[in-house]
Amino acid sequence: MGFDHKTPFNASLSYGFKNGGEVSVYALHGSEIGIMGSIPITPQKPKFPSGIEEAPPTLMPRQTQAALSWDANSVRQKDSSLSMALKDQGLTLEGITIEGDTATVRFVNGRYPAEAQALGRAARVLANQLPADITTFRLEAMANGVTTSRTTLRRSDLESLEYDLDGSWRSFARADFEDAAHSEAAPIAGIYPKFNWRITPYLDPSLFDPDNPVRADFGVQAAASLEPARGLVFSAAVRQPVAGNLDTSTRPSNSVLPHVRTDSAEYAKQSDLEIKYLTAEYFFRPGKNLYGRATVGYLETMYGGVSGEVLWKPVNGPLALGAELNYVKKRDFDQMFGFQDYDIVTGHASAYYDFGRGYLGQLDVGRYLAGDYGATFSVDREFDNGFRVGAFFTLTDVSFEDFGEGSFDKGIRFSVPVDWLTGAATQGGYGTTIRPVVRDGGARLDVRNRLYDVVRNSHTNELEDRWGKFWR
Repeated sequence: MGFDHKTPFNASLSYGFKNGGEVSVYALHGSEIGIMGSIPITPQKPKFPSGIEEAPPTLMPRQTQAALSWDANSVRQKDSSLSMALKDQGLTLEGITIEGDTATVRFVNGRYPAEAQALGRAARVLANQLPADITTFRLEAMANGVTTSRTTLRRSDLESLEYDLDGSWRSFARADFEDAAHSEAAPIAGIYPKFNWRITPYLDPSLFDPDNPVRADFGVQAAASLEPARGLVFSAAVRQPVAGNLDTSTRPSNSVLPHVRTDSAEYAKQSDLEIKYLTAEYFFRPGKNLYGRATVGYLETMYGGVSGEVLWKPVNGPLALGAELNYVKKRDFDQMFGFQDYDIVTGHASAYYDFGRGYLGQLDVGRYLAGDYGATFSVDREFDNGFRVGAFFTLTDVSFEDFGEGSFDKGIRFSVPVDWLTGAATQGGYGTTIRPVVRDGGARLDVRNRLYDVVRNSHTNELEDRWGKFWR
């Protein structure tokens, strides 16, 4: 009914592969042909379980040539032998202090998805570089210019457990984990400013439009960041669509609420070169177990303004509490410079809980972009290899009738790490959120670098889950 076809005959041909994948070609109604492919994915079984990166440095006897030539006066230079050895492992030395038999080292992990692997590499570099009378290593992990945890390792444990059959568990049991709100490591001279850039492809999908259920844009994104001082980050990303059909949507919004998300297609239709984000961020530590973030600029595709956040997250605890407050204006549809008339104050109080075995729960309560009040409930399953899937739903004071199709906001999300696909020790990956329908009720601001995901990788629960990488 209401459907025209040129022939009553349809045909398809499918071919299945041994790994469970399948390719199908089909012809429908005498007017359409298509091809479809599927690949099964088992998050618990990566193609390269142990990775394909180079082996870590072997522990040398304490009185090595490197340790004997160690110079306390030059070790705080960014071109010192210690700094260069860490750099070879994808780590950046930010600070070091030697007191008695203890070395306190502050570092940034720029390579490994598993923070435990970065700790293991850093510890072995220290053991090969520092004099024999240094018996304790205090490793302070950093993210976005703030210390996130301190892991204390004894040199004798490294030496005795390097080839132990149960070395992973025993090394974790003998390590100590604590907060490092005020680092004792003296800063390395000349480490700032830092500049990084990258050019990558991007895929921006839009699903479940009744007129065309699969839309997407594919293009190139150039991103850069400048850190003139510790904790201060200037970032920008520009996108150029190359191919796609996001700009072909013709369904007008029928929302009775402010069009805070249902006009999203207009951003694809009225823009070419796009400023994805353009921000200044400041990260800081207000006190023990406390983290802070302040962001200003073009925060996301549709909004710009000011965002502030505070998070309480103990290193050894499963519970975290946070609060975020934003003042934002809706950006012009061309995604360049300028704003529309709509502005709003929005924010949430959040609770996070790690239930163990990879299950994470989150509750956000507050005011959303359309001015509605309510709560979002989320559950995620994160596998030890970094693969993550989750689901969420939001209920606000907007009635189901006013919300429109779908009654309330809900969806699923997933992210696939690059190292799970390639086996290479590389951070980052691809993730997206799939909603059955995009409406204006329950819509939240999409701010980069929310603190919980910034700091949790180096905390005890996450380290324990991936500690098998410590000796890798």
